[in-house]
Amino acid sequence: MLRGQKVAFRASKADLERLRACNRESARVWNECLRLAKEHFLQHGRWISKSELQKQTKGRFHLHSQSIQAVCHQYLFARQSAQAAIQKGHRHVRYPYKPKTFFNTKWAKDGFTIHENGKITLSMGIHGGKREKPIIVYVSQLPQGTIKEIECCYDHGWYLAITYDNGQEAKAYQPGHAVGVDLGEIHTIGAFCENGQSLIITGRKVRSLHRLRNKKLAEIQRRQSKCQKGSRQWKKYERAKQYVLSKSERQLRDATPRFVSSTASFANAIC
Repeated sequence: MLRGQKVAFRASKADLERLRACNRESARVWNECLRLAKEHFLQHGRWISKSELQKQTKGRFHLHSQSIQAVCHQYLFARQSAQAAIQKGHRHVRYPYKPKTFFNTKWAKDGFTIHENGKITLSMGIHGGKREKPIIVYVSQLPQGTIKEIECCYDHGWYLAITYDNGQEAKAYQPGHAVGVDLGEIHTIGAFCENGQSLIITGRKVRSLHRLRNKKLAEIQRRQSKCQKGSRQWKKYERAKQYVLSKSERQLRDATPRFVSSTASFANAIC
């Protein structure tokens, strides 16, 4: 079963700058996917295919080949998701169109090497006939299992989003052995079993975090509305909004597992 986990890491200043450059280069790949898709649609009246997109982006960017392919795959997935939503009647959905300045860089199984001491080498591929020096990062703890992908992300701090296989198989649905869970505001978690038993966890912490976030955002947006869009002060408020959103997300991520553990214990006891 595939799982995901965020892992903090440390690296030299030079390698952190290289990671930042990688995310800039990945954004260039994304922007090129937008341009190629638009040109292909205007010329041929249909969307560009996966093989054609990979062919036109291959070897043109200073990244590992699989990292370039990963950006192409993310563009294609976003386009297919938008198409499916439009076909279901959601007319407000738009196809991918926004250019990016930064985009998370992803390394697949052949693009990284994990050592015993927590050292991870991220390959940068071959350019100009020479293999480039890899980026080296160090982590204190890795998830148990087979690591499939590593994604370099930044959200007021660097971290790795690691996709791994924990070796467990997903269990098939069995009547009478399933629990439905609903996350809410007043009742943090509500769990209902098919045999009629239920569990409701009421907590004000998550609700208070949401209310504080909305209050701060409203205050910032009220001040931002008085500024000219694109001005220094407007950008300052925009950065403040992103900081509030990022901080509240971390607080919610820290609070939720405490309630989830109680729900998991209930599910194991009942089912």
